[in-house]
Amino acid sequence: MDPNDLPLTFGDRFVRERSDVISVDGVDVYLRLCIPEVAAGAKIQISFERYINFPRQALCVATTKGKFTINGVAAARMVLWADNSPKFIEGPISNRVPAEVVVYNAWERRGGGIDAGLRYAGIRIETLEEDHWRLNCSDGIGEADFADLVVSVKLLRGA
Repeated sequence: MDPNDLPLTFGDRFVRERSDVISVDGVDVYLRLCIPEVAAGAKIQISFERYINFPRQALCVATTKGKFTINGVAAARMVLWADNSPKFIEGPISNRVPAEVVVYNAWERRGGGIDAGLRYAGIRIETLEEDHWRLNCSDGIGEADFADLVVSVKLLRGA
């Protein structure tokens, strides 16, 4: 089979379509969850609902301004491994001006390291209520499986 005849992966499509969202079988698949205009005083809550053990799954969070403080650690970007993080996490964001908060899934690469956004990696985002989402994440290993990592993310604005 000619490699040019192979179907495009999600990663290929995110790049080709220059978009963080693609339609797969009529369902939106996202590269990441972007939460704009997060004012000072907000907190983030994360609940790990389920995940597979191999490869190891992680949720990555980043803010464009300030830092998250989670379990006593302050950083602008964090990798939260599903298998050794508390099931429920809450932490303030220390921004003084509006920030964008970005959330995406990642997984441990064989031999160490971390990968994200490759091959069939993507997120189906379910809005549970305003500023509260369930992320059904597919890692980039094998075919798409949106049960690889399932988490809920809630933003408490002005908390």
